[in-house]
Amino acid sequence: MSKKPVELKKEKYTLQVNYNEEACEKKLMKFITPSGDEFTISAEEMSTILIGQVNSDVVEATFVETDRVNVVEVERQIAVRADRDIKKGEEIRLNYSHPYPVEFAIIEEAAKIARIRKNVPVMTLTKEYIDSVKGQITPDQHKFVDSFYKFFKNLFKSKSVTNSP
Repeated sequence: MSKKPVELKKEKYTLQVNYNEEACEKKLMKFITPSGDEFTISAEEMSTILIGQVNSDVVEATFVETDRVNVVEVERQIAVRADRDIKKGEEIRLNYSHPYPVEFAIIEEAAKIARIRKNVPVMTLTKEYIDSVKGQITPDQHKFVDSFYKFFKNLFKSKSVTNSP
């Protein structure tokens, strides 16, 4: 196996990544319940689910069963292919960093979707801190976050390609 197996044990499930050659090759994640039932999902499908669920009202980490969220900074890269204005077919890679719950970051780093920036300290977000910040959020900030994540959701929808004149 080329990648180190990763296992995250929680009270209500166990998550395994890189558990065999096929899982490494296809970037699969396996969820196992305490009763032994299991299902497998690809890292790409998981990312699509997570991205599809994020908006200004959803700031909690689904896999975290505590009153605090440990957040790390992750780096991502988006590749886009031009269809006009620059050389057609030329690929552009856009790098960006953002905060992310450590549980998700570990899964995505294992699947080679994102990289944790280890030189940036982990931050712990408590319920009290989140509530105090939430009380200061303006309607304009809500609108910005909703439109920001709408952009990412639209990246993963299949759209018809238009040809340049």
